[in-house]
Parts: sequence; C-alpha cells; structure tokens
Amino acid sequence: MKQINKALMIVVVLSMASACTTQKKRSDMSALGELYHNTTAYYNGYFNADELITASILTLEQQHEDNYTKLLPMFEYTAAENPQAVAPDLDEAIKKVSIVVNLHRYSKWTDDCYLLVGKAQYLKQDYESAEETLRYMANEFTPEKMRKREGASKSDKKVSKKKSSKKKSAKKRKKARKGSKSKTSKEKEKARKQYNKAVKKARKKGEKAPPKPEILQSGRDKEEAAPQDEEGKNDKAKTAENKEEPTDDKDGFLKHRPAYQDALLWLARTMIERDNYDAAQFYLAKLEGGTDTYSDIREQLPATQAYYHLHRKEYGAALPLLEKAIDEEKERKQRARYAYIMAQIYQMNGNGQEAYTAFERALDLKPGFEMEFNCKLNMAQNAWASGSGSSEEAVANLEKMLKDEKNKEYKDQIYYSLAQIALKAGNREEGIMNLKQSLKYSTKNVAQKAESYLTLAGLYFESEEYVPAKNYYDSTLMALNKADLRYPEVERKSKALVEIAANIKVIELQDSLLRLGKMSDAEREALALEIKKKQDEARLKELSEKAKATSAPGPGGRRTVSAAGPALQKESSFFAYDDRAVKRGAREFERKWGNRQLEDDWRRSNKRETSGIAEENTEETPVASPTVLTGDEVKKYLGNIPESDADVRLAELKIQEALFKLGSLYRDRLQNLPKAIATLEELDRRFPDNNYELECWYQLYLAYADMGNTAKSQFYADKILDKYQTSKYALVIKNPNYVSELADEEHKLNTYYDQAYSAFSSGRYQEAYQKSVSAKEQFGAGNSLQPKFALLAAMSTGNLQGKDAYVEALREVVARYPNTPEQLRAKEILRLLGESSASLPGGAREEIEQYKIEDDDLHYVLIVFKDQNVDLNAAKVAVSDFNEKYHKLERLRISNIYLGESAEDRLPILVLRRFKDKKEAMKYYDGTKKNSGDYIDSKIAYEVFPITQNNYREVIKEKSVDNYRVFFEANYLE
Repeated sequence: MKQINKALMIVVVLSMASACTTQKKRSDMSALGELYHNTTAYYNGYFNADELITASILTLEQQHEDNYTKLLPMFEYTAAENPQAVAPDLDEAIKKVSIVVNLHRYSKWTDDCYLLVGKAQYLKQDYESAEETLRYMANEFTPEKMRKREGASKSDKKVSKKKSSKKKSAKKRKKARKGSKSKTSKEKEKARKQYNKAVKKARKKGEKAPPKPEILQSGRDKEEAAPQDEEGKNDKAKTAENKEEPTDDKDGFLKHRPAYQDALLWLARTMIERDNYDAAQFYLAKLEGGTDTYSDIREQLPATQAYYHLHRKEYGAALPLLEKAIDEEKERKQRARYAYIMAQIYQMNGNGQEAYTAFERALDLKPGFEMEFNCKLNMAQNAWASGSGSSEEAVANLEKMLKDEKNKEYKDQIYYSLAQIALKAGNREEGIMNLKQSLKYSTKNVAQKAESYLTLAGLYFESEEYVPAKNYYDSTLMALNKADLRYPEVERKSKALVEIAANIKVIELQDSLLRLGKMSDAEREALALEIKKKQDEARLKELSEKAKATSAPGPGGRRTVSAAGPALQKESSFFAYDDRAVKRGAREFERKWGNRQLEDDWRRSNKRETSGIAEENTEETPVASPTVLTGDEVKKYLGNIPESDADVRLAELKIQEALFKLGSLYRDRLQNLPKAIATLEELDRRFPDNNYELECWYQLYLAYADMGNTAKSQFYADKILDKYQTSKYALVIKNPNYVSELADEEHKLNTYYDQAYSAFSSGRYQEAYQKSVSAKEQFGAGNSLQPKFALLAAMSTGNLQGKDAYVEALREVVARYPNTPEQLRAKEILRLLGESSASLPGGAREEIEQYKIEDDDLHYVLIVFKDQNVDLNAAKVAVSDFNEKYHKLERLRISNIYLGESAEDRLPILVLRRFKDKKEAMKYYDGTKKNSGDYIDSKIAYEVFPITQNNYREVIKEKSVDNYRVFFEANYLE
C-alpha cells in the first residue's frame, strides 16, 4: 500500500512540475495543469495581495479623523490625509499580483489581479495610474473577449485531440495492414503451390490449365477491404468520442467570478476623483442598465452615485441615492454614516425637522460614541431650529451634556454649539465667550479648534476689529487642513491684515503714550500701581494653579508623590499622607484650641506682642503690592512716555504715517470704503497740513467717487486743484486721459527696454549699452525702469571692457539703487565674480536666470546637507529605507556629489534618480514632509529639492544651490 501511495505522489509531483512551465500554450495544458495554475495564482499571490489591500483600507480609515463641523466623507479611506503611510503594503500587493500575472497568465485570476492593482493605486490616491490600469482591464477582459478566449482555447484543444486521434488511427491501420498482409500471403502461397501442381498435372494429361483460384485473382482487393473496414470503425469510434467530450468547465472548490463589473465600478470611482464626470456616469449607467449585473455590484451603485453628486456639490440630488444606499448597505456603521450625511445636507438646506429625523436615525444605528455624541449635539440644535423646541431648551440640553463626565473630551464641541445658538439669537458677546471656552477645552480635536478660531476671526473681521481678527486668522492657519477649500481665503485675509494690524497697533500705542504724557506724576504712578497689581494677581493665580496641580490627590485621596511604576512607589511614613492621621489630628486640635481662623500667630491672644523676626520661607511667594513706586518702576510699567516736544512730535508723525497707510490699505486690500474714508478724514482732521495731505485728499477723492458720492468727491478734487494745482494728482483730475497717456509713455519705456535687452541677448553689446545710457535722457532719470537700464549697461560694459570695468559698473548700481531687485542681483554677480574669475557678464546672468520651468520633463530629487561632517552613509541608509517603504515600485537610485568651490565650502548632496515629471517628484517631496519621522534624522539639517535634468546641470555648473533655491520656492512651492 505504501508503495502505491509513493508511486501516486511521484505521478502528481511530476504532473505539477510539467504544468509549471509558463511557456506552454493554454491549449497544451492538462486539466491538472490548469488546476495547478488556478490554485497557485489564488493562494500564492492574489489572496495575500487582497489581504494587504483590506488591511490598508482599515489603516486609512483609522488614520482619518472626522470633522463633524463639515460634511462627512462617504468613504473614510478616500479622505485620509497621508495615503503614503500604506504605500509600502500597497506596493507589496501590486508586486505580488504582478508576479501572479507573469507566472500564471492563463489562470482564471488574471483579471482579478489587474483589479487589485487598480484598487491599490486608487488607495494611494494615484488616480492617473489607477485609471490607466482599470481602463486596460475594462478593455481587455470584457465578457465578449473572455468568451472568445475560452472558445479559442476549447477549439485548440479539439484540434489537438483530433490530431492525436488521427495519429492513433494511422497506427491502427498500419498494424491492421501488417497482420492482414501476413495472413493473406501464406494463404496465397499455399494456393499458388496447389495451383501450380494442378497446372503441371493438366499439362501432363494434355488438358487445359485449371482456372486460378479466387484468392490469386482478388487478393489485393481483400487486402484493401480489411483496412477500409477498420478505418470505418475508427471513424465511428472517433465520432462517438467527440460526442462524449464534456462541455462544462467547472471551477471545483475555487469558485471564480469575472472581475469585469468590479473594474467598471472602481473605474467610475476613479473618474469621479479625476473630475471626469461624463465618463463616471457612463460606467455607472452601464452597470445599472446591464441585465446581468451581479447583485452585490448593484447594491453598491446607489452609494457610488451619491458620491458622484456629493463630489459635484449637487447635495439635493444625493439625498434619494443616500436613502437607497442605506437600504442596500449591510454594514451598520456605514449605514449610520450615510444617515448622518443626509442629516448634514438637510441642515445645510435649512430643513431642521428632516435633519433632526436623520440624526435620530443615525443615532438609532449605534455608530459609536463619537458619532452618537454628535448626533445628540445636533439634535439639540435642530430641535430649536426646526421650531419643535425653544433656544432655552436647546441650551439646557447642551449644558446637561456639559455636566456629563462621559462628554469631558467633547466640551469644545458643546461650547461651539452653544456659541452657534447664541450667535443665531443675535447674542454676539455670549457667542464669542462660548467660542473662547471651546478653545479653552480643546484637547485633541484639531478640526474643531480650526472651526472655533475661524468663527472668531470672522466675527472680529465683520466688526472691523482687525487686530484680533488677524490673530485668529493666523491661529486658524495653524490648525486648518491645507486641503480645506477655505484655506486660500483664510490665508489671503491673514496676509491682507498683516500691515493693517501693525498700523493699528502703532496708532494705539502712540495714542496711549501721548495720553500718558498729559497725565500728572500722581496719575501715572496710580496707573502703574494698578498695572502692577493686576500682574501680581495673575502671578498669584498661576502659582496657585501650579500648587493645585502638584498637590492633586491620587487614588484613594492620597497625594501622588511619584510618577514611577508600582515597583518604585513605597508607602510614605509622613503623617500628612495618612488620611486617618490627619483627621485624628484635626479633631484633637479643635478639642484643645477650638475652631480658630488660619492666620499668623493664631496661638497668641495679643498679636501686637509678636516678635519682629520672621521665619525663613524657602518658597518664592509674591508679596503684596507696595503703595509707592520709584520713577524707574513707573517707566518700567508704562513704557517710554514722550515728555519733550520733540518726543511728542515724533509720536504724532508715527500716527500720521500709520493713519495714511491704514486708510489706503482699507481701500486697496479690504475694499472697505467707509472705513478708509473715516480713517483718512481722521488724519486730515487731527493733523492739518500733515506730510500726507495731498495723497490723503486724492485717496478720499477716489473713495468717494467709488461710493458714488459725487459731491464729496468733487469737494476733495477742488481742494487738490486749489492747493496742489501742479501735482500729478491735479493733472489726473483735470485730464481724464492723463492716466492713459502715462500708460502709453510706460508702454514706450517698456518697449525701449525690450529692444535694449534684445540687443544684449543677441551679443550686440555696444547697441545695448548706448540704449541703456540714453534711457535717462529720453524718459527722465526717475523713470520706473532706470535701475534695470543701469544693470544692463553694467553688463554690457563688462562684455566690452572686461572684468574690472564690469565690477566698477556693478558697484555703482549697488550704490545708486538701494533696496531694489537690481541691487540684489548686482551684489550676487559681484559675489560670483569674486569666486570665479572666469565669469563674464553674459555668463553671470545665465548663472542667475538660466533655470527653466519644465514640469513635464524628467526630474531628480536633491537632498542638500548643511553640515559637511554629516554621516552620509547613515543618511543614505535612512533614505534607502524610506524609499523601500514608501516608493518600492519606483526603483529609485541614490548617488552622492559634493558642491562648492573649495574644501571649506563643499556640501554633501544625495541625488535620487529618477521621477517621470514634476508631479511625481513633488509627491516624493510632500511624502518626506508628511512622513518625516521615517526619513533622515530630524537633528540633521537638510533641504529637499525636486529638479529637472537641465536645471541639475546648471546647479553643477554653479557649484551652489543658492540661486536654485529661489527658483524652487517661486515655481514649485505654490
């Protein structure tokens, strides 16, 4: 028996080994071979890749944190901020199924493998690659093509079988002929001998020869008849054999379903992410209209269609589809998410009653504490908004939630909801107070913190309190996700308010100092004492809170004296740590001394007889504020008060400048014309004949004109024409075409400069020099492009007269045109000339401006280390490990170079090759920022620069990345 089992095992192994040959045609594979390829493809590669993708989806879902103040994403894994975190696992999955496709091309799981590749790319948010993969699969694995391939395979097998059958028939015929021929020959030989004897006998007797026996006459026919009969039998057997060939193709224990429809569904999702809505709708309609669409695919269609409309911000159209999705979805938490999104949409549309019902529906599905809490929070608000409850009831419910210990971590959200109710009721101050409470209790919910900051910023901005608005916009930028659609607007307002807030602070400070300057010494001292008192109170409060924190009782009422583990904590013998001892001592004290107030010298009946010697107190405790301050102390608390006339005049000049700038900024940056007018008129009223009078009146003239107040606009026009009739502003007022004439003049100037620059670029240095020096005569020394003409003249001089004249001309540019881009450029060229004596003006200019924007070209990534002594090998290992983890499939190569003119200046640089284009290189760059913990040690100072091949060559020529850094920041970090 054992021998039989061994023999059987050998046969199976040999059969599988023969089936492993990847070069075989599918028609050449046996049933056992097909079984081997299908089994190996599924369990060796596909199954493991599918498990990796499932785990990656779970990781992305856990990574995402829902922001309940915004519309929730339908699928958490699509909203993950850092998909690079799962890139290593997804790359491994792609690698596994790629191997499956190569080794088991004819297995039934090839289409599923392509599907997994597309899903992995989708989860990495590489939607372009996902589209390519899924489109290929949708084109190559259509049901028609799959049937055609299957039919061709069966046909090939039939042909192969027919050939094999013919060979067998031929062998049988040959064998039959051989046997028949041998038998017939013997009989013929015998008959011939008998016939010859009979002939001899007849001749002896003189008789006629007898006729030939039948066998000697038709022997050949008989020989051929036998094989023909045999062949006929074989043909019949062959026909019967063909009829018995099985037509079923069963998968056995490996049930398989074509992945074509799954691919269409994921392709539709990819098209939604790519904003190709027509294509997405086409694939969804194809699945919806298909009569053979699988039931599980059909169940996913409503959710995908709802996602389509949400992506397009067609919220109303998404509602009925979300309703269908809830009915079709099997997972309870996902159903709750859909219901919550429906509630949010109703809330956005102002339909409080429907929103309340939807939130209640989501709550009934028990989605988890966080969503349940937010459902209750929103139900409290919507009960009031829908009219089914009062604002007082809503506030009472929210305050009740505040007291619930379970909601301790969610106080920030509760206070935010209270603020929303207060603001809707028109109670701005209470709303602001609750928003600040929301920020006070904010712990880990960064999204909520951003919403509270942004709401406060908006409130202060609306009330034209621009300093706190600026501060809150800055805080918002720190907390708000950069992918948030509101981020650019917040950033714009923050930048617009920088100078506005700065000038407001200047005015407030100088005004307060001027007020202090008008006070008497006694009044100043009293104010300084008040300030000191408040500071001392704040310090006492801070020390008190610290003391409470350090003496807070631990478990069982005992003070926690050690943060060490249980093994290091010992029971203290100090009596005050024993609750029973403390209580016993308190009872004995009260029995002996009575209930005495806690104060110094509590034992003495006459406090005035106490000794003047105080016990040494080792703890620093703030003493009571003195009633008298010295002059220096007053200055310390009140600042530099302007006392002389010169100091007062200087403070007033600062206010004048700040008021003028502020008025102009209100008009230009915020388009707040009333505020601009009020500020400029304050300047004109407070400081008649100020240094900004003409510009101030002109700004008022424009502001009133913009508001349509013709009378006031004309009023300031007349003032300008009366007092400043020769000014350019007067010319503009008198001649409406003056601005266009100035524009024509400016156009001529720009054209002239372009001609001079073109001459220089073409090597006509003498012509470029002549045009540059003539510009001053033709357009005046104060023309807007004079610094450019001066630099161009200097560069032409260098080409005509050599390095010494070039350096001298550049120094003149530096001296004559301070604080201009041309001065900076001239300084940089001088630096380069000092380091490289071979540099000439044209070449120097190229060294500064030679970088080109080539977004679609091949890119490298440079890692520039600022420390010459960095351990380059360790850095290489760190980068290599990062690449292996997050960019395994890119097969990036690392090399190192050194840049610098001398040994002291040389900096080590790692070069990563290569990336398809700017987009791919920037994706790597962003990944190093998001996953910096897995990159180079943060203690090492380094910079990362994506760069094209051509720009890389220019950096090598320059032997420095200084100029490229400027180019990179301007063109890559948008």
